[in-house]
Amino acid sequence: MEHEYLGQDFYVRSCYSKYYKYVKRWLDYPGTEVVTVTGTPGIGKSIFYAYFLKRFSFEDKEATIITVSISRESVLKKAAAWKGGKMLGSAVDESTDSSAMKAVIDKAKTERQATHRLIYLIDGPPKIHPGDAQSVVFVSPNDAWFSYIRKDWTRPMVVMPLWTMKELVAAAIELDLRMRVDKHPFDEESMGALEDVPVAPMVADLVEQRFHIFGGVARECLSTYEEFVKEQQDRILRMNSPRRMTPVEE
Repeated sequence: MEHEYLGQDFYVRSCYSKYYKYVKRWLDYPGTEVVTVTGTPGIGKSIFYAYFLKRFSFEDKEATIITVSISRESVLKKAAAWKGGKMLGSAVDESTDSSAMKAVIDKAKTERQATHRLIYLIDGPPKIHPGDAQSVVFVSPNDAWFSYIRKDWTRPMVVMPLWTMKELVAAAIELDLRMRVDKHPFDEESMGALEDVPVAPMVADLVEQRFHIFGGVARECLSTYEEFVKEQQDRILRMNSPRRMTPVEE
């Protein structure tokens, strides 16, 4: 299940409007069953999910929107129903019983007028898409889901781009992020790419330093949790470090 941003402030990337219109054009084809929005983990697909919900609700106030959060194991974790930007009901999975969430979905579909639109916005990889309405699935690369939608023109896929450094810096400043910059969070000896990058107590400089390590992945570049960033850096170092080879005796 991805991070949730509904009801919170989030940074709207300039590309969101273009990608929203692109997905909407696919949904305008009656034959389209499900549109998948994917991309590198950590670039903010869940933020685009929140943006899509808000904008779609504004543009079609009579539409019933069912939002669903699903775990990486394709287990239903949360469901909510929306109309005109207002939540009609919601339920969270607190056990193995998903009946409360299914009740929210069934109630929303029952009360919807037949002439009004129904759409599912799904955060995470479902096993299959709902068959009674179009869906948009926001998901990190997932073999099982990609296999399900592969080679089917009714199930198109859209790939979100990585962030540029300019976007990341603008987002950090706009959101007034409080990052720990009182000490250098990186090991320069082990990260040669940073040897020529000056260390300055400014958020913009810290974002730039992180960009040289993590690329255009917002989750790490904009994180306000120093320990998380350090853990991710260590993970990269372990992946890139040469492994010792055990000699084979003849």
